[in-house]
Amino acid sequence: MLEDDLYKAESNSDTYEAKVKELEIEVTSINNILKKMEAAEGLQTEREEKLEENIRVLEQTKSELSIRAENAERQIQVLEENILKLETDLEKEQEAHNSTKDELAAVNAEIDDI
Repeated sequence: MLEDDLYKAESNSDTYEAKVKELEIEVTSINNILKKMEAAEGLQTEREEKLEENIRVLEQTKSELSIRAENAERQIQVLEENILKLETDLEKEQEAHNSTKDELAAVNAEIDDI
């Protein structure tokens, strides 16, 4: 009877030792997976920080370009107003030139009549 108990205890001991080894392997595997996940998380955090920095840079650039575009639009408006004024001045000068030309032609005609 004692031998049977000893045999059962040894058998149970072998079974439990095998189970312990199996669980140790599983724990090691889980630890390796956890380390990989922690490393991946670190990389993802780094990538996220880089993307956030890129977003900040792009938003700043967009803001600067928006200001430049507004300034360019104002400059265009001023230039268009200047063009209209110059065209009006040109028309007046052309009318004055034509008037002067007509007067000169009339004076020449009078001179020719004399």
